[in-house]
Amino acid sequence: MGEEIQKEHFEQADYDRFQQRLEEETEWLRSLFAKRAFDNSSRMLGYELELCLADRDGNPSRINTHVIEAASNPLFTTELARFNMEINGNVFPYQGNVFNQIEADLAQLYKQAEDAAADFDSQIGLFGVFPSVTEEHLDPQNYMTELHRYNLLSQKLLNMRGRPVKLHLDGEEQLSIEKHDVMLEALATSLQIHIQVPFDEIVPTYHAGLWSSMLVLAATANSPLVLGKSCWQESRIGIFKQSVDTRNPQEIEDRIIPRVHFGKGYIKSLLDLFEDNFYYSPILPEVRDRPVEDLHHLALHNGTIWRWVRPIIARNKDSSYHLRLELRVVPSGPTLIDTIANLVFYIGLTEGLKTLGDQLTEVPFTTLESDFYRAAREGLNTQVHWPDGEQADLKKILLERALPLAREALNAAGIKDSGRWLDIIEARVSSGATGASWISAHWKEYGDSARLVCDYIKQANTNTPVHLWQGPAT
Repeated sequence: MGEEIQKEHFEQADYDRFQQRLEEETEWLRSLFAKRAFDNSSRMLGYELELCLADRDGNPSRINTHVIEAASNPLFTTELARFNMEINGNVFPYQGNVFNQIEADLAQLYKQAEDAAADFDSQIGLFGVFPSVTEEHLDPQNYMTELHRYNLLSQKLLNMRGRPVKLHLDGEEQLSIEKHDVMLEALATSLQIHIQVPFDEIVPTYHAGLWSSMLVLAATANSPLVLGKSCWQESRIGIFKQSVDTRNPQEIEDRIIPRVHFGKGYIKSLLDLFEDNFYYSPILPEVRDRPVEDLHHLALHNGTIWRWVRPIIARNKDSSYHLRLELRVVPSGPTLIDTIANLVFYIGLTEGLKTLGDQLTEVPFTTLESDFYRAAREGLNTQVHWPDGEQADLKKILLERALPLAREALNAAGIKDSGRWLDIIEARVSSGATGASWISAHWKEYGDSARLVCDYIKQANTNTPVHLWQGPAT
């Protein structure tokens, strides 16, 4: 999805050619799995962090292309809305001081983006949902980034649905809004973590990633306020699922799985997920003159299916292949130090859960999926399951089972200095002082979203973990 589309519209012949290339590349992929032709030794970590751009008054600032041009860094890319952009971090081996390396990498890149934004009298905020965005800021005419892929995505989405996009969230308050474009997706900003593991470990890592996604979600919640309404603790989950739902009414009645989903079930092979991609029609069917071995069209199509744990296949510099997972549930922010803490916990817990083996698939998948959405809605104040089937308060599970398991896994891997970040997660969970709780308290006290953004960014710029912030949440 990050690569610009050259064509401004597509004919049926384009879809037919794209489908043919997709089938050819999937057949090649099947042969790779049959030969186990994937890297079976490397462990790597990478990340992407989406940013919100605000003016000095705390309102959205539509300057993403200006900031990216001024920064002149190929690791910076646009997002759907002109008030968002993304940092594509460097990749590091999963060993030793990897988290220190990621922290230094992110700090340097963030500073570049921050300095470039300041040139346009703007500032950067890390939110799961940008609190001061109003319906006015979701006008594609004025706020959609001017790239073909965004316009085409919006057009195709509406054509496939045959009706407006409707967002409905029942939380503390009820939010209901309809749009005739894809701009509701611009409400959500996130941290995406890429984890590459040896081929032999990819299936248990996928299952572990599903479980860790559910457990991490409430501990990292940062998206309670949407268009002036108090919604879910992590509203971004509901927003994204609904805002790019391509199903028409008949497909919904037939219970067709939407393009944004937690999963269909446990798997035997990661190939199962790529085979499932045929379930979805191409959205951006641009055919390129690329060899089948590049899997270009397969990757482009896979990028328009938004699983919360997304499978990715890519070629290495020596033309060999590797598999990795994109862990997508964590919101942006609140601070850089919270961001690294969230990343460390997510990776450590995924690695720890992986050691549970077959136990990860014993709880019915529908139970795990229900727990995922419950954690998104209710945050830490709910009950969920552990892989052994025990149901308990989520806060208790995090403190007594998840955090110790993450510490153990990181120590066993020889990862240095992970304890200080896990201590941040433990303090945040123990106190219940998440980004979501701070935002909610500020909103209830002042009811001013622009002031909220300014006060939040002022606190975040100290790089003090959110559970130690001054203000309404303390």
